Amino acid sequence: MNPFRNKKSEIFADTPKASRISNGMRVLIGTPIHVSKDYSMERWLKNVAAMEYPADLLLVDNSPGLDYVEKVKGYCKKYKIMNYTLKHLELPSEQKGDERIARSREIIRKEILSHDYDCWFDWESDQIIPADALDKLVKIMEAGNCMMIVHNNGIRQIPGATGFDLGIALVKRECLKKYSFILEFGTDPDMPDNWDAGDQWYKKRLLRDGGSYIDAIGVFGFMFHLDK
Repeated sequence: MNPFRNKKSEIFADTPKASRISNGMRVLIGTPIHVSKDYSMERWLKNVAAMEYPADLLLVDNSPGLDYVEKVKGYCKKYKIMNYTLKHLELPSEQKGDERIARSREIIRKEILSHDYDCWFDWESDQIIPADALDKLVKIMEAGNCMMIVHNNGIRQIPGATGFDLGIALVKRECLKKYSFILEFGTDPDMPDNWDAGDQWYKKRLLRDGGSYIDAIGVFGFMFHLDK
């Protein structure tokens, strides 16, 4: 293990093994994590280990201190997840959850752009999905002409509504090239004035610029949220 510290960005990283990606669309599963969701982390990583589509994994921990990093590495070892990178982002304690997630996602975005991945699979760490879920989204992405697929079962209750958050989403590299997750308040009149609306703003920019995304409902046989 060769952890390092980048003093400017306050990032620590540990990469146990190289990629397991083979031919086809190169996907990075990138997920912000926090000790507050430890109730779901072990089961979620067991789910990650069962995925049929080969992908790399990047976890960005924004918990206070480094203790949780070691715990998560233990979970990865237990489920024989070797193709992962675990980074720690040290942030001021007063930063709220939505901003912490956005800054963690920005690290994921830069990782994808600097390592030639084709897509980011955004998958929250409290959601359990079928083993073939990523494979299904990749096939939809390859067959269609869209920059983002959002799988959001929650929109079923509101006819005509679009997804409220990324939750589970497959995002093309081209989309990540164009749009950052960091909100630079005051630079765009349409930009929200708080971090809570970051997901909606990301999709709004995509549509405003002529891009497209798919709200995929019922593609998976099952999916559910883990709770405390």
